[in-house]
Amino acid sequence: MKQSPLFSNIQTGEMYYDEAERATFKGICFKTFFLLAITTLVAGFIAFALPEIIMTGNANTFYIILMVSVFVGFISVLVGRMSERAAKYASFIYSVCEGLFLGSLACVLKYAFPDTNISIIAVFSTLIIFLIMLTLFATGILRVTNTLRKFAFAFSLGAIALIMFSIIGSFFMNIGAYMGLMIFIEAFLLIYGVITLSFNFQEAQYVVQSGASKGAEWCVALGLMVSLIYIYLEIVRLLMLIIASRRD
Repeated sequence: MKQSPLFSNIQTGEMYYDEAERATFKGICFKTFFLLAITTLVAGFIAFALPEIIMTGNANTFYIILMVSVFVGFISVLVGRMSERAAKYASFIYSVCEGLFLGSLACVLKYAFPDTNISIIAVFSTLIIFLIMLTLFATGILRVTNTLRKFAFAFSLGAIALIMFSIIGSFFMNIGAYMGLMIFIEAFLLIYGVITLSFNFQEAQYVVQSGASKGAEWCVALGLMVSLIYIYLEIVRLLMLIIASRRD
């Protein structure tokens, strides 16, 4: 099995770990759900409290905190994915930061689209996608091969090209044509996010089978968190565009 470059810092063959100290699928699942729980709790609190925060005149302070959290969340992902020792703390920080962002987003969506609960639909859609991809990988139907890696790389280049094209095209196309293009781009990016889940599953398999320490479980859990939140956000954006196109 080909090792992910992100896990080249993890000691597997050079160091012996007792059975109780080795990474397991159960440990990865527990840590992933733990991080998701933190994000959900923070997001729920923010979604409930944000209207009150705005009414009390503290909106500017909150917006500053939100922008800082986005930056801190990005840095924590880089640190957590590259350092096994720091992954536990970086994962917690990332979960809190994402909770702040997603809670704020849920509050905005509630007022912008009162007739459709986009957040709930996106949550269940993300869960369904995750379960389908996990089933395909666990049964061996989906395998991470060199062909899939090349396909994912080509897909990422295509996504970047489409984004650049949409930015340039927005200055010349009418809103109707641009809306259709944006829906296509978001669907394209969503498919790419779904593909990345297979690489997360392969990383989990590698960490467990190679006998890595339990600290590596946090690295894998963080990677899964990033992919799941990315898929969630792409579904939200896709639903927003579809609803907006129907209003026009």
